[in-house]
Amino acid sequence: MEFSRSADSLQPSYIREILRAASQPEMISMAGGLPASSLLPVDLIRASCVLLTDKTELFQYGASRGYAPLIETLTKQHPEQNDKWLICNGSQQGLDLISRAFLNHGDGVVAEIPAYLGALQSFQLAGAEIYPLYQGSEKSHNQSQPDLIQLENHFKTGRVKLFYAVPDFHNPTGRVWSEETRTGVCTLCRHYGITLIEDAPYRELRFSGDQHSSLITLYPEGCIQLKSFSKTGFPGIRMGAMNGPAEFITIAERIKQATDLHTGLPQQAMINTLLNHAEYPNHLARLQDSYRERYQQLTSELIRQMEKQVQIEVVEGGMFIWLKLTTGSGSEVAERALTHKLAVVPGAAFYPKGQIVEDNAIRLNFSNTDPINITEAVSRLRRSF
Repeated sequence: MEFSRSADSLQPSYIREILRAASQPEMISMAGGLPASSLLPVDLIRASCVLLTDKTELFQYGASRGYAPLIETLTKQHPEQNDKWLICNGSQQGLDLISRAFLNHGDGVVAEIPAYLGALQSFQLAGAEIYPLYQGSEKSHNQSQPDLIQLENHFKTGRVKLFYAVPDFHNPTGRVWSEETRTGVCTLCRHYGITLIEDAPYRELRFSGDQHSSLITLYPEGCIQLKSFSKTGFPGIRMGAMNGPAEFITIAERIKQATDLHTGLPQQAMINTLLNHAEYPNHLARLQDSYRERYQQLTSELIRQMEKQVQIEVVEGGMFIWLKLTTGSGSEVAERALTHKLAVVPGAAFYPKGQIVEDNAIRLNFSNTDPINITEAVSRLRRSF
């Protein structure tokens, strides 16, 4: 068969591949971005799932934009944003809709490097050119923030349409933009007419420090926010949402009509029940408390067992920590770790195809690692060096 050039050149997901290995017996996985299975809020929707069968309208076709009660809930719970929401099959579909709406072959997309591979794949399928924006100790002038000088230089080329960013608990580094950086980025995007994509799957998982402004509130006329219900709800039902300018939501709705008609109504009703449940705020608090404890336990073990071998970046939330290796290759460590029944992701997996790779880091997930396994996981990692 002869496939399209974009499909044939699509970069495979290392993470999806390694998750197969992570299912082996006795394997401890710190590879995927999974929420804790023991904390999935099943009890909060159990009764409503039984009652769904009485609502036959949920098993008919629905509106492409989404289930009206869910959109009303999102509008009510986010009064600082507009009421233009589109429900997606996970925020990953949101990335696909954005790519289809904006990108022609050869258009430029700025992405923080290292970056979430799923976003890079979506842009790659559309034939986009990735303009890397270095952050932290990669090549930036600031140790924890994106390089705004480099960002403006990319914008000045006139070839960039989109800037994709994860300002809260970035995947894979866990970093958070300061308020000054958020204002600076939005000012640059507004000046150069760049559409800003705010991917915000971890924003509600802050377990220390102060919350910062969302980008969409600082740049409402040119920002699109992606929201995920996989990190605080259920990844298996594939539910997300987009909020943005009315003209974009209208176009995205048309594209969704042509791709899958609409997101499943029963799943949307389940998420609507979850968001409106009186115990939902307590559920979020339990996630935050549990992830704080797992993060603290993991960093304590890394310091105790591997202080001279890794540099640990402090995080205030999310699901990941980014380890810089003092010596050696992250890819080699990840490969050896599998022989010790430990799955981790090398930093090289988070760079776009063809870009320079600094293979001196690994990403560890702490949210889905059972606390009783953390000490052993670090021991296996130490033996992989």
